Amino acid sequence: MQEESVDVRETRNADHYGALIHHLSLIRNKRCLMAYVHNRAEIIQSFAWKVGLELLELPVEVQEKLSPSEKNYFGKHSAALQSYMAEVGIDLNVDMVPPKDPYIKVRVLDDMGEGILLSDKTANLARHSMHFLKRTDAEQYIARGLMEELTG
Repeated sequence: MQEESVDVRETRNADHYGALIHHLSLIRNKRCLMAYVHNRAEIIQSFAWKVGLELLELPVEVQEKLSPSEKNYFGKHSAALQSYMAEVGIDLNVDMVPPKDPYIKVRVLDDMGEGILLSDKTANLARHSMHFLKRTDAEQYIARGLMEELTG
């Protein structure tokens, strides 16, 4: 319309409004998709802190729901965290507040077998058995849902 030197304000027609609505809907859809991708990225980053830095540590049902690019993102994010922690010399996946007691009482929720190597001993972690373990040994299993901490 501008090429034909027609005044756009006076001669707006259905095509003009249709194109405007289409353009605005594309912008909205793009914002929604970007918010969705950002949310997924935050969830994937939280897995590294809650579950562990290895993809195989994630539960199978979570691994099945991740796309190949999300698995790649998780791997690169975990590698960056591991590199930083090695450079600094601190494991950031442990509690930020020091616990009152380094040992905790736990109950095994799923059978993990015999001869599980812990920092100071090997243990038979049979289903529904209770143990008094070092907090650092038990945290990884608690995060994966294989154990629960018993209070009181």
